[in-house]
Amino acid sequence: MTNTPKTQSTTPATDDVVFDPAEVSRVVSLVRHELSVLAQDAKRKRPLYAKSVDEAVARRNASFKALTEFASHLDSMKRT
Repeated sequence: MTNTPKTQSTTPATDDVVFDPAEVSRVVSLVRHELSVLAQDAKRKRPLYAKSVDEAVARRNASFKALTEFASHLDSMKRT
């Protein structure tokens, strides 16, 4: 009879995942800041982060759309 060594699983159990509300708050604040920077840039006559006003407006709209879609995705995860 041979002894087989027991190996430990490398995937963490769901109980091991730590949810840090402070980290979530930090990420939300960062997203809010970045979206407001894009919105302010779109209002400028000479944007700082885009080559033209049209590009700045397009960036603002695209980021807002992405954020809205992400919020919808989170909402649908909550309901399933």
